[in-house]
Amino acid sequence: MNLKELRRNEDLCMMAISVAVGLVAGIITAVFTDIFVASERFRYAFIEKHTLLFLLTSFSLTLITAYSLKKLLGGLHGSSTSYVVKSYHTKMGHVGTKEVIVYTIGSISSVLAGAVVGPEGPGIAIGAFVGYWISKYFGCKGETLAKMTLVGGAAGVASVFRAPLTAMAFAIEVPYKKSIESGVFLPALLATLTSYLITVIIAGPQRLLLRSRPFKPPLPSIPLLIASINIGIIAAILAYVMYYVKHYSMEVSEKVSKKKYWYILPIVLALTVFVIGTYVSPLVPGAGDVLTERVFNEPETLSTVKLIEIVTTKAMLLPLSLTFGTTGGVFMPLVAIGSALGLLYVKMFNPGLHHIEPLILAGVSALFAASMKTLVTSILIGVEFLGFGAFFTSTVAASVAYLLTLNISIVSGQLPSIQDVKKRVIVELYDIISRRPKAKAKLSRPIEVVANKNVIRLTKYMTVGEALEIIEREVHTYYPVIDENEALVGEVSLDILMAENNPQKRVGELAYWPQVVVYYKASIDYALRLMINKDSDHAVIIDEKTRVVGLVTRADVLKYLLKTVEEEISK
Repeated sequence: MNLKELRRNEDLCMMAISVAVGLVAGIITAVFTDIFVASERFRYAFIEKHTLLFLLTSFSLTLITAYSLKKLLGGLHGSSTSYVVKSYHTKMGHVGTKEVIVYTIGSISSVLAGAVVGPEGPGIAIGAFVGYWISKYFGCKGETLAKMTLVGGAAGVASVFRAPLTAMAFAIEVPYKKSIESGVFLPALLATLTSYLITVIIAGPQRLLLRSRPFKPPLPSIPLLIASINIGIIAAILAYVMYYVKHYSMEVSEKVSKKKYWYILPIVLALTVFVIGTYVSPLVPGAGDVLTERVFNEPETLSTVKLIEIVTTKAMLLPLSLTFGTTGGVFMPLVAIGSALGLLYVKMFNPGLHHIEPLILAGVSALFAASMKTLVTSILIGVEFLGFGAFFTSTVAASVAYLLTLNISIVSGQLPSIQDVKKRVIVELYDIISRRPKAKAKLSRPIEVVANKNVIRLTKYMTVGEALEIIEREVHTYYPVIDENEALVGEVSLDILMAENNPQKRVGELAYWPQVVVYYKASIDYALRLMINKDSDHAVIIDEKTRVVGLVTRADVLKYLLKTVEEEISK
């Protein structure tokens, strides 16, 4: 058999596996989604009729879920979407049985407790589990196995929302903030279509917006364009708030979860859910499908003041729910918050506008794009749920929100862009060390320990010709540029120096500020996370007078991490 035939057989095998993954993931996720939706509806009716009993139920279920997360998974944070993305990047896609069970059962108890979580997180985990283990059974290895985890996760999303194109786009976009994983396009498409078809046969059409009213698509206009841009800006601001709440609540969660009084955070969450659900609105707790239906079908029943309360409280409860002891997904809560945000904008700034649905969907797409860095997915959500009527407004709002929030995401495992081999290994080693307390302690050492202090420094008054003569002795990719006091003024890359036609040009004119500049007493952990999040190959290390102490490259970091892991294993 020649290489071409072998390749064709591999492609056919992958397609067959993708269909099998979609079939199995669709069946399991369809059953789970029915249970989740029934739990959400039951809890919503329960709040209004049995206030005190809801309080006791919320406390009990939140504590049980938190204990399960802590005991079985080692912490109080429970974003199953983040777990799958991290598994793709750091474990070659491995998804454990224990994790899937905890995330799936935990999400049911979480939504019954009133936590702001959605069904797609466990759906992604279920699909990723199916994708990983079926592919492994058929002999897939390495990166192919990891990609099939994404394919399975997409099949889970397609089943939960009955939206195959949205789910396919999600698989391509979710691993990275600024890049796409194009290698999963065809397998994801086959898996999501299969999952969608089997789910519709088993459980019927989509759960979201069951009674949405038909509307006539408006023609693009200047007022619609301005409104869409404004909604994108507002959604970006709200996404930043949610991101920082999640970031700081995660830090608190990681510290408190190791203490004897770890149960304080779940109690705080349960009490907050009860107070908001009782005194603000019963529409706030839970996934948000009831709220979304109300926004689209009965917008007149929601006042401006009530919408402000709902948007702000639900937006705060979502990150707290994912870090203070409950678990679930973020799709449905973001759809609910975004739709309420769109309606709020209409009521505040366009009360006379007849076509409110396109702007409501603009709010959904904008918040989704800003929060998860999945631009195409956020636009396709509106298209698959309600048709092309809101394509113009959703595209504009989502694009604005996405561009204003490029470096943030509430999905913890996302990386800035596609990583080369060295960067992937660094991420994997960092994940291994972070899960071992003794090894992690070594990351608290100052970054100057790792720094190359003998790096060549170029002065800003030096000519390009003089710089090239100096760097002939030691060729690197980047060189720090200093002033007469040895203070950092920027850096210059070798390719910029080589491309300059004027050898008399001053180096200072070509210098630019480095992506990552770190104080020499900062921890290795801090510097490494900064390099990963900013997708930088190196960091410039400075002292209190901004003088260059040295340079840390990914090779330096890789050596240190490998040594740390080796020492930990040898013990």
